[in-house]
Amino acid sequence: MFFLLGVDGREYGPYTADQIRQWMAEGRANLDTRVRRDGETASQPIREMPELAGIGGAASALPPPLEPGQIAASYLARNAQVDIGTAFSRAWALIWEYPGPCIGGAAIVLGVSLGLALIPLLGALATIVIAGPLNGGFFYVLLRRIRGEAVSAGDVFVGFGIAFAQLFLAHLVVSLLTCVGLVLCILPGIYLAVGYLFALPLVIDKRMEFWTAMEVSRQVVHRHWWIIFAYAILSMLVICLGALLCGVGLLVAMPLVMAGLMCIYEDLFGSTPA
Repeated sequence: MFFLLGVDGREYGPYTADQIRQWMAEGRANLDTRVRRDGETASQPIREMPELAGIGGAASALPPPLEPGQIAASYLARNAQVDIGTAFSRAWALIWEYPGPCIGGAAIVLGVSLGLALIPLLGALATIVIAGPLNGGFFYVLLRRIRGEAVSAGDVFVGFGIAFAQLFLAHLVVSLLTCVGLVLCILPGIYLAVGYLFALPLVIDKRMEFWTAMEVSRQVVHRHWWIIFAYAILSMLVICLGALLCGVGLLVAMPLVMAGLMCIYEDLFGSTPA
């Protein structure tokens, strides 16, 4: 078993050699990624670990990066099911068991977003730049808490350090394509808005490039499109209800729907099948 040192400076694991092989194939790890053997204290690059030589001992030994369709197929092969009720119940339990990172993180995201909304033009431009990394960071916090890892509300800013460019591009391109779809015929825009729901989580969790994350999300969601569309509609109703409660309800409604979405993400894309 191995522990991997992430680009955020944190250590993750334990992982098997097969998992590391898949990540290298997906471009999420490379020969310079630092890994520590279970039981040891020092980490070293993969290229210097003899037992991983068959995975990446030389650049020529690396398999070509997987195409989005191949990655999506590996997740679809799990035949995971999406259950809206279970997602909401898991999310509800999560935010009340860990209100600090969940509700506190939501307060930070809402505070920054509302603060920028009060600044004409400049605030709108800043929102375009930071929306992807900020929301991606909140997804990161929720995912780690779902997996039982220690996090704090301040970790919502982690997206600016570990995947800023890809999160920014993912949010920007998803927004543009969705808007174009809505303007042209409405239905394509709705289809893409639902299909790309997991693009940001895939970027920050799997370290995928923005287009790969978008396509993997769309292809996996396609099989579950109607049920995830139903979840999106219910989420909008929950958000509207939270806004009606003097706006304070958003501090519960927002983390609830986003945590529920991450519970579905974990079922579809987590380290092990649901």
